[in-house]
Amino acid sequence: MLSKHSWTEIDVLTSKDVLDRTGISRATLNNYIQAGLLPRPEVLPPNPEDGAAPRIGYFPDDTVERIETIQRLKREGWSIARIAAQFESGGSIPPAAPGVRPAPAPAPGSATSPVPPAVVVRPEGLPTAPARRFPAPRLTPVAVLVSTLQDAGELWLQLPAGEYFELVNEIWLSLDRIFTNHGGRHGRHPGEGMVCHFLPQPPGNYLWNALAAAQSAREAMRQINSRWQARKGWDFELCMNTGVDEGQDWLGVLRLVEPPELTVVGGAADHAGQLSRAAREGGIWVTRNLVGKLSAEERARLSYGVPRAGKPSARPVLSSFSRLADLAGLQPHSPLVPPAAADLPVTELLDLNGGPASTDPMSGPPPA
Repeated sequence: MLSKHSWTEIDVLTSKDVLDRTGISRATLNNYIQAGLLPRPEVLPPNPEDGAAPRIGYFPDDTVERIETIQRLKREGWSIARIAAQFESGGSIPPAAPGVRPAPAPAPGSATSPVPPAVVVRPEGLPTAPARRFPAPRLTPVAVLVSTLQDAGELWLQLPAGEYFELVNEIWLSLDRIFTNHGGRHGRHPGEGMVCHFLPQPPGNYLWNALAAAQSAREAMRQINSRWQARKGWDFELCMNTGVDEGQDWLGVLRLVEPPELTVVGGAADHAGQLSRAAREGGIWVTRNLVGKLSAEERARLSYGVPRAGKPSARPVLSSFSRLADLAGLQPHSPLVPPAAADLPVTELLDLNGGPASTDPMSGPPPA
């Protein structure tokens, strides 16, 4: 236990300081403490200048920086449990994606929205929550990568709860590094899966970055699969099925939560999600639209094609495409494709040639 004298001779923050500097609510601060993301404050008697407060809670001086990191990771799609596990492991925190700036925290006492609702229903005596200002959505070129853990329900049935969460966190941490290394930024995804958005960032090609990230993630999953098969002595195949498309989609805030979460909404996001759900056995399915927008040099480095109908073990038909419904029909246990997406021309990424998929030695999975 630190004495009060030792606390006052180093830089510390009261809870009011933390709330004022970060803009979070006291409830959010308490949630972060309960989840183990922040240390519990040292509660000591007040100084004379603190007035009539019976007790004062003091936080370390790096608390504001830590909260900003938590908020950034949440914006990038991390869950509270995942952030807590990363902090507890002592591992390095992935840096912010290039060109991404955190949304500014609301200033205490900021003005309310200039456009009031038509009807406000609020019990008398309850304070009105301060208005939040969110960035306006914008239409932007984007490549969307959606990756879903195959047979997650069956995996949950076969593993103890602790090992299941250990495995999912291992996959997320491995793929996080890969996607960030290729310039991706994370979005929301239901269940045991990931969404990553790739925006134009010259001089690189964001379309190629998305494909390189998908290929590198598939290689990392093969290593994770080998380790868990050796550990469990089973023949269960761990696969992340991936869909990639590009287009002009809307980037904006979809859920008004603390902190705000950026989401891409539009045709590319919908198509990538549908491809991910239809693919099997670690397949990477890509739309013809994306392949057609690669440069001639990039297409020459790309190996892609579709399997021959009725001959799953035969060499695929290279540099060709298929209707999504037809390609999905060749996969065992693939869900039905909605009619709206049935005619989408797609292909399977087989390999990337003529260059590494990743230049970061840390982009692979963590050691066992």
